[in-house]
Amino acid sequence: MIRVSISSKNNQVIQQLFEKFFQKEQLEYQIVSYSKNTHQDIYIFEIHQREDLKLIEEQPHFDYALYYVIGPKDYDLISECMRLKVNLYFSKESLTEDFKKYEVTMLHDIQDKFQYYQYQRNGIVSQIRLSHIYYVESLRHQIIIHSINGTMVERKNLKAFLDTIQSSQFIQIHKSFIVNKQWIQNIFSDHVLLKNAETLQIGRAYKSHIQLL
Repeated sequence: MIRVSISSKNNQVIQQLFEKFFQKEQLEYQIVSYSKNTHQDIYIFEIHQREDLKLIEEQPHFDYALYYVIGPKDYDLISECMRLKVNLYFSKESLTEDFKKYEVTMLHDIQDKFQYYQYQRNGIVSQIRLSHIYYVESLRHQIIIHSINGTMVERKNLKAFLDTIQSSQFIQIHKSFIVNKQWIQNIFSDHVLLKNAETLQIGRAYKSHIQLL
């Protein structure tokens, strides 16, 4: 289920555009009016002038969410939105055309951000979003999944995990570590610093992998 919130005076038109897109791509979704105190997957803001950016500035920015803005064809506004890490900017003057132009990008981003991984422990099958995983650690014949929800242990190796998820968002940096690239804060010569303040060693055999980022 993809949770979407819309902040707009033109809510119905925008909602219909996104509903058609989700239905065409056979994606489960729920659309609600914007509220600052709720966590959503996609935030959609309609803006008219520079003062409207305050709403986006006050909204906590989550690495696992997507942020879309619909506004006038004003290059200063577009530049400010990019500074605020908005994922896509749709021009109000050509909303339908822009929407069609960005459909492939939106689908790719949604699949990348909101893909689930199913894991099994003690006979119970659970699932977690890949975007919520910081890194995966190998320990003997098990993997430990470190995520925003805590840690989960599964009897599997790192290769099997990578083969299962088939995601370009994860990279192996050590024989014992696979990291979600979106959670990397800084890369150093022998380790990476994650956004949750953890550090992971880079194996010598994997330095060429990390240098490509």
